[in-house]
Amino acid sequence: MAKEFVKGQKYTHEEYMQLSIEEMRKCVGEHKEKADPKVGAVLVDRDGAYFDKAHRGELRVGDHGEFTLLERKHPGADLSGFTLYTTLEPCVKRNLPKKGCYKRCINARLKKVYIGHYDPDPTVASNGYKLLKKAGIEVDFYDKKYEEIIAKENEQFFKEAAKRAEEEKTKEIQSAIDPIENELVEFQLHDLSEEAQRTMIDKMGLSYKIGTDGWKGYLSRMKLIKVDEESQTARPTGLGLLLLGQKPEEHFPQARIKFTVRSGNTEPKIEDFKGPLVLLPEKIEQYLGFVFPKGFSSRTSFDRTEKVEASYSALYEVIMNAMVHRDYTIDGGRIMVDVDDEKVVVSSPGEPLCTLDQLNNFTAPSFSRNAKIAHIFFEMGLVEERGFGMEELGKVESFGLPKPKFTLENGTLKATLYRVVNPEKQKVLKEDMPGLSYLKEHKRLKTSEYADLSGTPERTARRRLNALVQNDLADKDGLYYVLKE
Repeated sequence: MAKEFVKGQKYTHEEYMQLSIEEMRKCVGEHKEKADPKVGAVLVDRDGAYFDKAHRGELRVGDHGEFTLLERKHPGADLSGFTLYTTLEPCVKRNLPKKGCYKRCINARLKKVYIGHYDPDPTVASNGYKLLKKAGIEVDFYDKKYEEIIAKENEQFFKEAAKRAEEEKTKEIQSAIDPIENELVEFQLHDLSEEAQRTMIDKMGLSYKIGTDGWKGYLSRMKLIKVDEESQTARPTGLGLLLLGQKPEEHFPQARIKFTVRSGNTEPKIEDFKGPLVLLPEKIEQYLGFVFPKGFSSRTSFDRTEKVEASYSALYEVIMNAMVHRDYTIDGGRIMVDVDDEKVVVSSPGEPLCTLDQLNNFTAPSFSRNAKIAHIFFEMGLVEERGFGMEELGKVESFGLPKPKFTLENGTLKATLYRVVNPEKQKVLKEDMPGLSYLKEHKRLKTSEYADLSGTPERTARRRLNALVQNDLADKDGLYYVLKE
C-alpha cells in the first residue's frame, strides 16, 4: 500500500523524490500514435512540509504536471519560496498561448527546483535549467538511481523523441542565453578545422559532407555556426570554435589542458594540449599510454608489471568529463592534470551542477551545463555516459585502490584518483578481465569484431584488448588480438 502524505507534515528529501516518481507512473497520455512524456511533480512549502502533488493529464488531458500543480490546483496562491520536485526538466517552449513550464516556475516565485532527468532532446537539454538559474531559482538534481528509474519509465518517449530528431533534423534549437553560443565576428568558417569536422561526421555517423548546405544547416541548428539569412554568410559561434576551430585557444585560452607529471626528485614534465575539442581525446589517450606504459597504478614509480585497466579507464573518463562539464566562460581557468607517484588530480574550472555528496557517492545525475558538447562527445563515443563517468570510477575500489575523491576549491572541481594498490585488497583477477571470455571463444579478434560482439564503442574495445596484451593474456598480430594458450 502506498504511503499517505499529509499536507503540512514534513518528510525527507528521499521521500519527496520517491513520491514524484509514484505520481509520474499515474500519468495520462493524450496521444495514441506516439508516446507522451511522463511527469510527476511534488510541491513543498517554505518550511519543508508537504503541500501537494500532481501528474501529467491528472485534471485535463494534455496538461503538464508542473502546470497542473502550480496553476490549475492552486490558482492565485502565494507559492513564493516553495520547492518543486519534478521528474523531468521543465519544458522551455510550447505552442502559443501555452507557456513553457519553466516560466510557470518563475511566475510562481519558487525558491528551488529539483530535476529528476534532463530534457532528452540534445538540442534543448539544460535550457530549462539555465533559464531557472538565470531567474534566481536554485536548481538541484535527483540521485542517479532515480534518474535511471525515470529514464526507464520514459523509455519509449525518449526513443521516439530521438528518432524524430534524427529524421527531421529541422528543429531550430531554442537556447537559453548562453555567451558561449554567441557569434564570433572576428572568425570565419575557414577558421574551422576540416580534420575536426571530418572526425565529428565520421564518429557521429552523420551523412553530411563538409561545405554542403546540409552540413551548414546541421551546424546552425546545433548553434555551432550563426547564419545571416539576409547576406547568406556564416560565422562560428564560441561553441563551434571550441569544438571545431583550428585554433580555439586564440579566443579561448582557457580551453587548453595542461598535464604536469612529477616522479621522485626529477624535474616535472609539462605537456599542453590545445586545438579543437573533438580532436583532443585521441591525443590525450595516446599521451596517457605514454605516461602510464604499463598501467595507471604504481607503488613507487610510473613503471609497473601489471595493468589495472579500471583505474586507467577511470582517469580517462574523468578527463573527458572535465572537458564536457567544465565552465568555459571562466577566463584563465584551464583543465589541469597533476600527476605524481601516488595520485592524479584533475582540476576542472567551475562548480558542479550536482552536490559533492552525489559525486563522492557515485550517484551524480547525467546533467551537463554544456548539453550540446555532452551530446556530441557521447555520440562520438568519447564518453561512456552523459554523466561524470560514475561507472568507471565505481570499479576502482575493487582493484584495491582507494576510492576516488571529489572536492571543491575556490570554484574549481578537483577529482583525485589514487595510484597506490594494496595487494591484499586487490580482488579482481586477470581471469575476470573484460574481453577475455570473447577471446577465449573466438581465439582471434579485431577491435571492430570485439566491439560488435560486446556492444561497446571501438575505443572501449581497443582499451580492453590492449589490457589483455599487457597482462600477458593475449598477443598482438597485426590488426588481430590472439589468445595466449
